[in-house]
Amino acid sequence: MNKMDNTSTYTISKFQAARQCLCPRCRTGKMFTGSLLGLKGQKMLKYCPHCGLKFEMEPGFFYVSMFVSYALNVAQFIAVCIATYVLSGHSESPWLYLIACSLTAVVLAGFNFRYSRVIQLYWLTPNLGFKEKYYGDQYKKDIKIEA
Repeated sequence: MNKMDNTSTYTISKFQAARQCLCPRCRTGKMFTGSLLGLKGQKMLKYCPHCGLKFEMEPGFFYVSMFVSYALNVAQFIAVCIATYVLSGHSESPWLYLIACSLTAVVLAGFNFRYSRVIQLYWLTPNLGFKEKYYGDQYKKDIKIEA
């Protein structure tokens, strides 16, 4: 039996697909080009290369992801400040914490960009869900998608 055959009961889990930044509808196509921490910048595809889903469903759709990114930054800053406090021997220098948080924000900017959009598409968009008929290679064999 072919692994990607539609008669198979296996599908990638929602969490695993989100972790890999795969399309929330088909869980097969990639949402981004380039590497997670690449220096050339982050680029999100307009459409899923597998099922053709338009990721930005309406103008300004990803404004909500700014709030998600803010929440991710706050959680990262709290973790970095606690780690800095413990590792520095309980230092109270505000400059140490400012530098640690600034470096964290720069280093994890690509991560926050990607995963704030992934979180929005997977968990904050109620009308968008997984459709098993689009999953895997069988869909491309059944229906030819024009680029």
